[in-house]
Parts: sequence; structure tokens; C-alpha cells
Amino acid sequence: MAAAKTVYLVSNGDLRQPACLNGWPLQKKTLAQVQKALKNLGYASEILPKFDAKRKHGFLSRQCEGTATFAKIDPNAPVIIVLNIWAYAHHVSGPLQTHRGPILLLANFDGTYPGLVALLNHSASLDRLNVKHSRLWSEGFSKDPFFMDNLATWLKTGAIRHSMNHLTDASELKVSPAANALGKSLAESIRRERRIMGQFDPGCMGMMNAVMDPAKLGAIGMPVEYLNQSDLVAEMNLVSDQEAQKYLDYLLRKGARFHWGTNQFKDLVYDQVISQMKMYAAACRFVARYGLSAIGIPYQYGLVRCVPASDLIEGMLNNTDRPPVRDPETKQVVMPGAPVPHFNEGDIGAGVPQLLMKEIYTAKKMAPETTLHDVRWGGEYDGKFVWVFMISGGAPPAHFGGWKNTHVNRQPAGYFPLGGGTCSGVCKPGVFTWARFYEAYGEIGMDCGTGEMLDLPEAEVQRRLQATDPQWPIANAYIPGYGRNELMASHMSNHIVVGYGDILQELVALCRHLGIKTRVGGDAAQALKK
Repeated sequence: MAAAKTVYLVSNGDLRQPACLNGWPLQKKTLAQVQKALKNLGYASEILPKFDAKRKHGFLSRQCEGTATFAKIDPNAPVIIVLNIWAYAHHVSGPLQTHRGPILLLANFDGTYPGLVALLNHSASLDRLNVKHSRLWSEGFSKDPFFMDNLATWLKTGAIRHSMNHLTDASELKVSPAANALGKSLAESIRRERRIMGQFDPGCMGMMNAVMDPAKLGAIGMPVEYLNQSDLVAEMNLVSDQEAQKYLDYLLRKGARFHWGTNQFKDLVYDQVISQMKMYAAACRFVARYGLSAIGIPYQYGLVRCVPASDLIEGMLNNTDRPPVRDPETKQVVMPGAPVPHFNEGDIGAGVPQLLMKEIYTAKKMAPETTLHDVRWGGEYDGKFVWVFMISGGAPPAHFGGWKNTHVNRQPAGYFPLGGGTCSGVCKPGVFTWARFYEAYGEIGMDCGTGEMLDLPEAEVQRRLQATDPQWPIANAYIPGYGRNELMASHMSNHIVVGYGDILQELVALCRHLGIKTRVGGDAAQALKK
């Protein structure tokens, strides 16, 4: 590695051109910062792909562009994937599977665009594909000793080994007899009765970590029902306007705050929401038809070209208080009085813990709502590192304190050209349990822990929203012992699942009895050590 004096900087990007255009100024700035840091360490660099004057950016936006770019790179050369916006991991993960040189994933620790989210997703995708790599992040680059020391190590050795002292093997921990009994009972039920996971078109967002081995999922009693986006649209066309209106009326009676406008190209309008109500009904029909225990809709190509956003639907499904939908075949209400666990973006690595946590909460007579969030950003507040967890709208209203605290905003036009509303709000204060299921290097595993949603001052909440995406739900999360560098070093996804209440011991016990290797992150493990 030390003999190689040229490092290739690859700008991976979004499939959607507006996202690439919006993010290019920050990417250009970050590339210059990385080049300066490399130069200070005695290394030259080359940026690929070159700036495209016609497209007005220099991002990869297709897998074929990624393969063409890597065909120009020495297979043994050091490569840095520079991430500042959401980027489709498969643009580079295929070429990286045959690349022999050292690989570094690097993100600017900035909340403006989902660059951090992309880094965590790329890392999880490469883990899923058995590709060795390193991670690094920074706000100050050449002014940041943490960054410079780790970059120098990577340049010399081809690898960065971050401390993993914040993770504890759950086999070393003790759980209460009651928690163990509940975990054993639920595991026996899952293995005997199975829980079918309905997953629409996995991979359409480039998240290779969301595409897991069905043999491994089936072996823990959670087989996959692979579903098709076009069939969802076909089912939406069978839902009448009158039925859709009934579901909208329910939300209005509950006090949901719709932020209406008149210009469909930038505002939330009635027809968009009626379409969303039809998708809600269609999703419930799929749950009944296929006997699903959970469902995951990824709103990207091609749903994004066909119908308004799925995000409001996702929040509705994840909520106990939701409009009842009757299966047209049996005339029975679908999962009455309970949430239908929905894993956003078709990410089954979130769906597994969402379902397991729902079952534990239900057995303990606790609020059963769960959601996933993006690990979007974070910063110090009052002596604590407080994460900004945020997703494009799938958090349940129960997490905001009910429909009366729920805002439905029009999704940003650059990402959602056909519009549709979010399910948005500020997550209420309280203790929560978090988890992530993953597949890496041929094995499945679960990371989990506990934390606290903080009640921050309104001015601080607004500052965080304006620094990210104000249309989306936000959770201000404090996880002791799982701050910026700990999470960024080891978290196995761009997503984190949360539910209110401490069920860590029960979740650890359930995973043990299902045969899922489990780690506890942060300080939560201290109280459970034998």
C-alpha cells in the first residue's frame, strides 16, 4: 500500500438527477478537502468519474457507469468511495467485488444530505457481499486528528480497525428467568407457526443489505413472500374512491394535520392522498391474502414513477390506531386493533426486529408500535451526543403522541415528483429499545440496546430539522456509550429500529432461542453482565 502513491476518489450518487444536482456543490467541496488531506500525507489522487458538463455533476448514477469507471482503475489501487448524498450502493458494490486493492468508505459528517446514511448502507451492503473494506467520517478532514490518523493508517496498511469495545457479545450477559421464559415461548411459536415476511421488490433502492438469504430467514421461522410493485398498483386500482375517502375521513376525525395546497407539482393535494389511501387498503389486502406477519414497501423505481409516495401508508400501518380495512374476500378486518409491522424501503433487516419487538411488546401488554429510522446525523447537546434519527415518513403517530400531533406534509418534489404526504412529527420523550438485524460474511446477527428519546427545546428541534429535512419525522435519541464514533464504526445498516419501552432482556432471550447471534451496543450491557 505504501508504494501506491495515487489514490482514486470515486463519487457515488443517486439514480435521481435532482438529488445529484443538489448534492454536487457539497461533494465538490468534500473532494477538495480529501485531496488536501491526501496531499498532506504525501499521496496524489485522481477523481472519477470526471465532471460531466451536460449533467452538471460528477456522480455515478448507474451501475453500468460504476463498472465503466472501475475498468479504468488498476485492480490493485487504493480506492476511496466519497459519499455526501444518498447513493445507490449497487453502483459500486458490483465492481468492488472484484477489486483487489484497499477500499475505504468515507463520508462528510454533515446532515444536509444523507451522506452518512449512504456510508452505513454501503458498508452493510459490502458486508452482505463479503467485501472487506474500511469506514471513515469527518467534519474537519485535514483539521481533524481522528480523521488524519486513521487515514494515514489506511494509506500505510490498507485497513482501519476501529475500537469495538462498545459492543458486548450477548452470550456473556444474563437475563431474568421471566425474560428467558418469554423469549423461549415466542421462539417456539415462531418456529412452529412461522411468520411470513412480505417483501416488495428488494434491491430497487440499491440497498444490497436489504436482500438477505431466504434460507437463513426461513431457518429462524421467518420465510419471505416476495411481492411485486406492479401488483400493488393493480390492487390499488381495485379500491374505490368511496373506500379511500373513508380512510381519509378517519384520519381527519382523529386530528391529523394535513398541510394542503393547490399546486400538485409542489403542494400536497387531495388526489395524491386519495391515491395513498388506496395503497393503504391494497397493502392490507396483501397482508390478508398471503397471511403476512409484516410487510415492506420500497418507494423507489418503479413506484416513484407510478403513484404518490408510500410514506403516509407506512406510518398508518405501523400504528395501532388506524382505519380498519376489511378483506374483500373474507369480509374480516385485517389485524384488528394492532399495527401491521411495516419495514420501510423493503429493508427486511428492519422487518425482522420490528416483528420480534412487536410480539414482545404485545406479550408484555406494552405499546406495540415500532419503526425504523435512518441514522441521519447528530451532535452534542447539553453534554450528550444526541442523534438525529429520521425517516421519510413511516414512523407511527403513536410515537408522536397520536394523530393530533401528526403532520402530513408534501414530500419534496425533487425526490417525489408525484407527491403524496408524509407521516411526520417529533418523537415523544421516553426510554426506547433499538435493534438491527443483518447478514454479514455468511452469518446472520442482531445488534440491540436501549436509549432515551429526549425532549429538546423547540428551537433546538427546529435547528436540527432545518439542517436535515423538515418535512420528515425526527427522533432526538441519546444512546449512552453508542455515540458518534461508536455507532459509525460498527452499526450494521443505515437503518435503526426503535420502539418505546425497555424490552432488551426479552429481545436478547428471543434471539438466543431463535439461534441469532446477538450483540448489545453501548452502556446497556453493563447492567446485564454475569
